[in-house]
Amino acid sequence: MRVGMMLYAGFRLLEVSGPMAVFGEANRLCGQTLYEQHLVGLSPGPVVCSNGAAVVTTEALTQGHGSFDVVLIPGSPSVGAGQEHPELVTWLKQIGRDARRLASVSNGAFLLARAGLADHRWLTTHPDDARRLASEYPLVHVMTDLSCLKDGNLYSAGGVRAGIRLALTLVQEDLGDNIVGRIAETLLIQ
Repeated sequence: MRVGMMLYAGFRLLEVSGPMAVFGEANRLCGQTLYEQHLVGLSPGPVVCSNGAAVVTTEALTQGHGSFDVVLIPGSPSVGAGQEHPELVTWLKQIGRDARRLASVSNGAFLLARAGLADHRWLTTHPDDARRLASEYPLVHVMTDLSCLKDGNLYSAGGVRAGIRLALTLVQEDLGDNIVGRIAETLLIQ
C-alpha cells in the first residue's frame, strides 16, 4: 500500500514521524512491507519543517510516480492564509477524489478544505483552529470535540497525538485489532 506523506515548508515533523512510526512498526511486526512510505514534496530535495530541521523528500509531486492509497497532510504553524501552498492544493484536487484514503493531522485539514475535498463532509482539527476552519470553509462540517474522525474515506486528527491514533485506525482497518494492540504496546501508546 502506497502512503504519501505530504511535506511542505513549515510542516510539523511530529505529525509525519508519528504516523510513520506506526506504519513502520506494522511492517516490522508483519515481516513485510505492507505500507510503502513516501515523503512527497513540491519538488525534489530538502523541505524545512517548523522546527528548522530539513527532511529530504523521496519523490516530488512533479515526478508523478503513481497514485497513493493513503495521502496524509500534516499541519503547520503557517497554515492560515487562503493562498498558501497553491501547488499542493492543486495536486490534492487532482488526486484527492481517486485516493483510497485522505488524512489530515491538525490544521492540515485547511489544505483538504481548500482543495474542496471536505465539502459537505466532517473534519476535525486542532481545537485552536476549529472555529476558523468552520468560518473560512462553511461547506465543511467541523467537529470540535473529537481527537480523531472518519467520514467515508476522509480521516482527520486534532493534533500530534491524535495523528498517531489516526494511523493506528488505518492499520486497524487493514490488519485488525491484534496487530494494532501490539503496535500500541511497542510504541507505548495506551
